[in-house]
Amino acid sequence: MHEYSLACEIFENVISIAHTNKALAVNSITLEIGRLTHVNPDQLLFCFDVLSQDSIAEGAKINVNFISPCGECECGYRGDAEISDNARCKDYPPLYEYTRLACPVCGKLLQLVGGNDLIIHTIDIEI
Repeated sequence: MHEYSLACEIFENVISIAHTNKALAVNSITLEIGRLTHVNPDQLLFCFDVLSQDSIAEGAKINVNFISPCGECECGYRGDAEISDNARCKDYPPLYEYTRLACPVCGKLLQLVGGNDLIIHTIDIEI
């Protein structure tokens, strides 16, 4: 399960930043997770919760914002590749929907850019 190794990296970075800033506690963390990362947020949060026990990050609230990839087309179009709820296909995995996005300008298939990052966006600490 790669969520554990990701949670370890997040934990180590958060603790390092907290110690550098002489924090007494970590109140909250905001993560930005790309929709194409193949990360299960529930597993990631569970792993972080286990890792943070008996540390200054124990009990920290973790906010997760999902980031959609950007769609680019050879016609020059560039925009968010967000899928509306009514366009979702229940018969296929969620990532499959991104493979069929058409350019709203010319109708050709969009090439996806980004959406595969996992970023620690903010850390709220108590000093």
